Amino acid sequence: MRVKSDLADLDIKLGRISRQGDELVVDSAPESNLDARIRVDASDARSMLGKVLKSGAVWSFLLRLPFSRPERAPGTPRDRELRALKEGRDAGAPRSPDNPAWRERRESTGLNKPW
Repeated sequence: MRVKSDLADLDIKLGRISRQGDELVVDSAPESNLDARIRVDASDARSMLGKVLKSGAVWSFLLRLPFSRPERAPGTPRDRELRALKEGRDAGAPRSPDNPAWRERRESTGLNKPW
C-alpha cells in the first residue's frame, strides 16, 4: 500500500497480524520503507468496519478484484501511461495533497508542518 503526504511518500507492506489483549496489532513487513506497528482497538475496528461496509467504492473494488491483472513491469510504455493517469486522478481528489485548494489551505493553517 502506498502512503503519500507532504511529510512522506512511503510504500508499506503488511506483515504479521496478531492480537495483544483487546487490540489487533499489525506489523509492517521487512521489505517496507518504514518499520511500523499499528494498534487497532475495538472502537477503531467498529468504526472502520462500518465505513467499509457502507462504502460503494469498497464493494466495487472487491467485486472487481478477482478480475484485476497484476501491474506490468516498471518502465514499460503502458506502465508509464498508467502512472501518469493515476497522478492525474489524484489531482482531482478533493483532499489530495496535489489539489491546489487543499494545498493553499494547508499552507495557510500550517497543517503538517513540523518546523
